[in-house]
Amino acid sequence: MKTVFVLFDSLNRLAISPYCKDVETPNFDRFMQKAVTFDRHYTGSLPCMPARRDIQTGRPSFMHRSWGPLEPYDVSLPQELSRAGVHTHLITDHFHYFEDGGAHYHTRFDTYEFFRGQEHDQWHAQVEPPFEKYAGLYAAEHYDPKTRPATSST
Repeated sequence: MKTVFVLFDSLNRLAISPYCKDVETPNFDRFMQKAVTFDRHYTGSLPCMPARRDIQTGRPSFMHRSWGPLEPYDVSLPQELSRAGVHTHLITDHFHYFEDGGAHYHTRFDTYEFFRGQEHDQWHAQVEPPFEKYAGLYAAEHYDPKTRPATSST
């Protein structure tokens, strides 16, 4: 059996068609057809990192903890799955797992990947960046018109 646990941190349920018929989200529709949807989730702790601790350990932390790392004595869901022979992998753009105070969340998974571009990250991907705007900020060899990638003229 394969299990994929998907947690969308800031996705409003009224922005996807399974919950709101006024929007079209065909990828979510296809995903929902093959997934189990939990319609009644109540978080015990807020904001994001305390809620993640609740999810990973199965116990609310708001009464005795605030923002912080998993403790050495915390037993997490990915850790238990690994012990049972299930490979666990975290894919996240949530940099709080890796910064001071967020330690040990990602280390409980067998493997992990981090994608940049979330929250306060200064790096943001652009399909067709305005090269002229950045030409004076960075090394000239990156902005030579003969070597830079062509952009569409649509």
